[in-house]
Amino acid sequence: MPLVRDLVAQFIQGEGHKVDVSPVDSEAGITEILFRTRGQVFSITTYENDPGSYMVSTAYEVPDWARERTQNADTLERVNEDFPDITFIMAHDGGLFVATAQEEPGSPEAFTRSFWETVSRVREAGASAIERIVDRTESKAAAEKFINSFMLGER
Repeated sequence: MPLVRDLVAQFIQGEGHKVDVSPVDSEAGITEILFRTRGQVFSITTYENDPGSYMVSTAYEVPDWARERTQNADTLERVNEDFPDITFIMAHDGGLFVATAQEEPGSPEAFTRSFWETVSRVREAGASAIERIVDRTESKAAAEKFINSFMLGER
């Protein structure tokens, strides 16, 4: 019987994408499959011991000027309300966050049927989160500039 990771990797390759297959924990049968689509790297985690369970993840870099860890974590919580099936985790001292969908389709075949829909949901949730982080930071900077000008009597 083919390994779950091989079935998923073959599917992604069949869709025209290069994959990198890396065992995470050989004894537990956990593997990470990396592939790039539309300029973004996605990670698929497969479990040989649980062939019906998968994780689809991608990371977003937070610009240096927008790295306010506490406020960004709050923003991610609010985005999670719009995308309750996506988990957000801050990483690298607020330098990036990871958006992850935990999928339980039941089999590799069922997973590949919903694969692009899941990738799309993760991408949409992550894009929404980074947009809100940047918008909030830019709005805050504009408000601070206005307040400082006002306090100096320039307005």
